[in-house]
Amino acid sequence: MVKNFAPLKLTISLKGGYLMDYRITKKESFTVLASAKEFKYENAKQEIPAFWNEHYTSGNGRHVGGMFGINIDPQMGHETFEYLIADVYYPAKDIPQGFVTRTIPAFTWAVFPCKGPMPDSLQDVNVKIFSEWLPALKDYEFAAGYCVEMYENPEKYPKGVQDENYYAEIWIPVKKK
Repeated sequence: MVKNFAPLKLTISLKGGYLMDYRITKKESFTVLASAKEFKYENAKQEIPAFWNEHYTSGNGRHVGGMFGINIDPQMGHETFEYLIADVYYPAKDIPQGFVTRTIPAFTWAVFPCKGPMPDSLQDVNVKIFSEWLPALKDYEFAAGYCVEMYENPEKYPKGVQDENYYAEIWIPVKKK
């Protein structure tokens, strides 16, 4: 009987190695008027863009234009989270049927710019934040189960949210280690 030994092969993979633009800023609490839906983390990347589409095609955009997309998971680590399509809430206005209000607490936020067509540019930055930036962070750590997406008015751009210069931000609550 003859035995053959397969040669050993090494594969090296390097990831990261680029600078992420961000700023640390304090923001007071604010209340939003929102269309809300619960999502599982595993399907969110596909289902949240469909939720935005459903929001506008159903006519809900006349009540809430969508300045914010907000993930809320207060216990952090559950299989599901609440996602809001939201605008700043003004208490003098009535809350339309089917909408909710939520107060986002005051935090220190790490704010990341996202430039390019939606939802890809936002999803790419989000993946980098949670897979590379947060684990490598020395001074801060994730503070709470909130993640805020802030969107500029798409009417400012020739191709709307599909414009290569479209601007949005991701806000992550952080605290000193």
